[in-house]
Amino acid sequence: MDDSPIIHAFKHMQVPLMIVGPDGAILHCNRATHRLFGYDGDDLLGRPAFEVLSVVSVAELNAHIEPPAIDAIIKTIVGRTRTGNPIPLVVQVTAWNDPERGLQHALAMRDITDEIETSRLARDELTRANNAVKGARIGVFEYNPIADTVIVSDMWWELLELGPADVTDAQVEWAGRVHPDDLDIALEPVRSCIKNVSERANCEYRLRSRDRSRWLWMRTDLAVAKRNRDGKVVRIIGAMTDITERKFIESKLQLAVRQFQLAFDHATVGKGIVSPDGSWLKVNPALCDLLGYSEKDLLKTDFQTLTHPDDLSTDLYKLDLLKAGNIPSYQMEKRYIRANGSVMWGLLSVDVVRDAEGRPDHFIKQVSDVTEQRRLSELKSEFVATVSHELRTPLTSVLGSLDLLSSMDDEPFSDEAQRLLYIAQENGKRLLALVNDILDFEKFSVRQMRFNLSQQRIVDLVDTAVLGNMASADKFGVQFNVVAPDRSLSGYLDPKRFHQVMTNLLSNAAKFAIKGSIIDVNVESHRKTIKISIVNDGNGIPDDFRSQIFKPFSQAFSSVKSFKGGTGLGLSITKQIVEQIGGTISFDSAPGGRTTFWFTVPVDEPS
Repeated sequence: MDDSPIIHAFKHMQVPLMIVGPDGAILHCNRATHRLFGYDGDDLLGRPAFEVLSVVSVAELNAHIEPPAIDAIIKTIVGRTRTGNPIPLVVQVTAWNDPERGLQHALAMRDITDEIETSRLARDELTRANNAVKGARIGVFEYNPIADTVIVSDMWWELLELGPADVTDAQVEWAGRVHPDDLDIALEPVRSCIKNVSERANCEYRLRSRDRSRWLWMRTDLAVAKRNRDGKVVRIIGAMTDITERKFIESKLQLAVRQFQLAFDHATVGKGIVSPDGSWLKVNPALCDLLGYSEKDLLKTDFQTLTHPDDLSTDLYKLDLLKAGNIPSYQMEKRYIRANGSVMWGLLSVDVVRDAEGRPDHFIKQVSDVTEQRRLSELKSEFVATVSHELRTPLTSVLGSLDLLSSMDDEPFSDEAQRLLYIAQENGKRLLALVNDILDFEKFSVRQMRFNLSQQRIVDLVDTAVLGNMASADKFGVQFNVVAPDRSLSGYLDPKRFHQVMTNLLSNAAKFAIKGSIIDVNVESHRKTIKISIVNDGNGIPDDFRSQIFKPFSQAFSSVKSFKGGTGLGLSITKQIVEQIGGTISFDSAPGGRTTFWFTVPVDEPS
């Protein structure tokens, strides 16, 4: 029998096959069966089938077949390899009676390990999908337009603030909650799919909350899932999401856009939105009026062609700094060429708007006409300069004459005359100081003061300034003490203006220091700058004056009792000198205690 053609073909089939006798022994099996269970040659022949299959008897195997059938498919058998590893199997068993050997069973086996793993992965994927739907709060539903029935998910009910047991008819509940004005909008996607207008559709509509206290915004997305043989839609699937928060943000954004548009269009200041290449993207009526163009004609230009050639390089330089992120914004006065060719001075303010990647998307520019202010400022400067010069020349002569009179010893004046002569000299010196301060202030204000910068040893200049102010120290009963651990420090400055800064700070410190105290002058290195600090003990700077201290004509003590003299311009001039040579200046003061004024000098030559 083993040599028959049937048995020969049986052994060479690719499907694992096995024939089990009435006692459960394996009578025949092919090579595929040996490979399945990990045996060599004909090792399985004669062994009990129960060694490789999870059945305990032939009767259990035969019980799966229900007469009059002679075969059955068993999906729950687990095989065991030679090493004991389990193999999930689907087995088709066929029974027959052999006249010689009695009841026999033929088993065709299929390894379903890969199918089980694929099924597990599918279940896992479905679980993840369900979790994602729940996490995203997406309500899923299925609509049958033929039967007009709908099946909804638990999340769909949750979006309606209900549970599946709360109501029986989802369509009635939903339709009764949709805003009356939005019902047609909400139903239109279904109609569109049924009428074959589109395979997919969506809509947004308002839905009343369960307690009917507010309106929620919903979005529904639909798609045709199945058609019958006639092409009619028989199943539509959809997803509903709550977009209330998004709608709230959109309304706020729309309000902000409208407010910006109104502020932009009706501003009395010229405003424009400029692209990175300089062309105008949008302009308001005020800017058109300032430059003398219609909106249409102005949008055809760019800011470069409207800028006076002498001011363009400065504007472009600052614009490059803004693009690179080195400055947050900038402001400058520059000249514009109007449509009729006339020149207008404008105060320009520029801010940048960047995209999501931080690149400049566009610039917002504001322009105010300051032509008249410039003209008046120039007139004022000319007037002040003229008056100051006209005062300084005769004042110098008067002071010279007073000095000459005070030095005469041949005919001494009476005590009363000498007192009057001294008062005239002091008032003349004060007036000359005021005139000089006003002239300096005007020059600094319009940046007409020239500086002769060079590298200098700082401590030597500090010593010179301290010696030059010893009379002030003696007058107020204080002493100066220079503290400089490194006397070799050098920086770039104008020696004359540095002396002016030190004189202002030293004289102020002496005026407001406690009599008999010591004023420290510290010189120290700070990376690329040298810091000079003047420290005194006194009443400190009042809190309400700190924001005004560097403004012109400001004095902390204005009462007659506390007045220490001065023009109120010294600190303003000092600040402008320090900043125009590339340094910074500030102060620290404790009320009723120590006050420190400090400024820096650049180590490297400033640009």
